[in-house]
Formats: sequence, structure tokens, C-alpha cells
Amino acid sequence: DVLARGPARGSIAGSMKKLVSVTVAVGLLLVSISAQATPREAEPASVTRSWAGYVVRTQGGSFAEVKGSWVQPQIVCNRPGSSAAFWVGLGGANSDSEALEQVGTSADCSGSALVSHSAWYQLFPAPPVELPLTIRPGDTIAAEVAVSGRTVTLALRNLSTRSSFSTERWMRSPETDSAEWIVEAPSACFVTCVQLPLADFDRVRFTNSFATAGARTGMIGNPAWSRRRLAMSIRRGWTTAVPRSLSDNGSSFDVIRLQGRGRMPLRELVGQ
Repeated sequence: DVLARGPARGSIAGSMKKLVSVTVAVGLLLVSISAQATPREAEPASVTRSWAGYVVRTQGGSFAEVKGSWVQPQIVCNRPGSSAAFWVGLGGANSDSEALEQVGTSADCSGSALVSHSAWYQLFPAPPVELPLTIRPGDTIAAEVAVSGRTVTLALRNLSTRSSFSTERWMRSPETDSAEWIVEAPSACFVTCVQLPLADFDRVRFTNSFATAGARTGMIGNPAWSRRRLAMSIRRGWTTAVPRSLSDNGSSFDVIRLQGRGRMPLRELVGQ
């Protein structure tokens, strides 16, 4: 069998065969199911089926660059065939999006519950490309995507091993109206695409999260951006992963993984 990832994916490694992407509308992953606010936090969280993290936009403009860092989390393969992707990207956040430029890492549980880690980039709708970098739990990763015209620069560094990868690629129609820092529950595609269970991890922290639009470079919390906080709910009414509030300087946040420790109703958790 040949597996395939839809948009916003890395490749599934380990005992599973190499994946190729299929053309699926990127923005469908970000259709909001609901938005709720709680007294503990004024900023509401929109609930999506596969993304948890932050998206920012700039009024009437486009982003030229996005950067972010994270520590690759320890994965527990309680559910064979589960997966988790951690990435930064530009575009792909609208219901009518047709492009997404992203780079990141993945953790994948095989059918025999063995975990593997990989690094990748994707210029959707082109297939994901696996990078020749070794990724292990506890490694500190720094990632960057930049777009100039139709040239996309993608870079990923493993600061723990001092290894790195960067490339420039031509893209017909890159999308740059949003910037993202995301944990994703990817999909596997045969004839149709099926979302994989989100792999179990405790939490992952995004740091040094910046974007550039025009002459302005700012962190996620920069008042020049409008931002959207995204919680993941694979099962309607129950949160699977949720981003916590931004740090005081607006450049860092945690995504908490809930499944395996008891999923909680959205009304209790979205505002945390």
C-alpha cells in the first residue's frame, strides 16, 4: 500500500512506507468549529480539527518571513499509527487557501507502536520533502520560512546536534497572508484522506516566535498583528490539544496535549 499525506504534513517514517501528498484544500483544516472565551482570558480560542497553536495576520499586507523554535517532545506510542507534526509556516489559513509553505519535524508511531522522528518541508500542493537531519526527543529545533516573490527559502537547524538544512525553491503561487506556529494531527491518504490520531506527548513549547511583514518584525503578540489562538478538537466538544496564553513578551507559548491524561470539555479548557 502507498500512503499519502494531505496538506500541512511531514512524512511518516519508521515501518510505514514513504508518503506522497495529495491535493486537498489547505484551508479546510482550519475551518473553525466554535470560538469561546472564559473569564480567565479575554482572547478566545477557535477550535479546529487538526491544528493547535497561533496564526497571525497583518492588515492589508503580507508576510515575508516566519521563525520559531521548539524542543522535540518525547512521544508515547499509546496508539499505533498516531502522529504529531510541529512546524512554522506561511499561508494556508483561509477556507479557500490553495498554498502553504512550511518546515518542521514529525513524530510518528508505527503499527507496532515504535516511534520515529523526522524533519521535512512542504510547499503545498507539492509533496513533502524529508530532510537529511537526525531528530531525537529533547533536541532544540529552530525553523524559518521566507518568501520573496516566487522564491521560498526554508531552513531548519538542530541546535542540539549543530546540524542544519536550508534550500531555496521556486513556487508558482506562494501564499503569504498569514504566519503560523502549529502542532498538527496529520492525515494519511489512500484513495481518501483519514486524519491520524494525535500522538501522545505532554507538551511542546514554541519560543523565539517572530514574523516579518514589510519593514516590521514582531513577535506573535505584536499589536501590529491580528492573531487567532487555535485549539484542536478531533471529537466535537472535547479538546485534544490546546495552546496556553502567550508569554509576557509575546514570543512563546505551550501547546498542551490532553488525550491520554483525560480529555476535557471545551468550556473548561479553551480559556486556559
